[in-house]
Amino acid sequence: MGVRDMVRVLLVGDSPRSFSLSRQLLERSGCDCHFAGTLEAAKDQLELQEFDIVLSTHRAPGDAIQSLVGLLSGSSASLFSALRVGESFWWVPVLQFGKGCYGPAIRVGDFAHVLDDLKKQIRVQG
Repeated sequence: MGVRDMVRVLLVGDSPRSFSLSRQLLERSGCDCHFAGTLEAAKDQLELQEFDIVLSTHRAPGDAIQSLVGLLSGSSASLFSALRVGESFWWVPVLQFGKGCYGPAIRVGDFAHVLDDLKKQIRVQG
């Protein structure tokens, strides 16, 4: 297996603005980011192509996350859900490479390091 340059990321949430900082960070490090404003749009995107990382900021995470888990289980994708904490949020890992891995929550400041490690693993697995 070769090393892959592009990591594909699906951002699922109410507004692209909720991902502005994360998207800048991801795109600067060579990720190809796509946005889905609804669960139905996310399903459509997932049918069209494979994603390596899926980030969800839906306000009612239970149903949306369970639907995304159903779509991504057994795949090679890693799924994170946003947990609102005051004015900010923490990222909660839900799937890693298609397998359940709930918690622990990751502060926004530490999430960049987690993403870097994850991107390295994705690129090596190619």
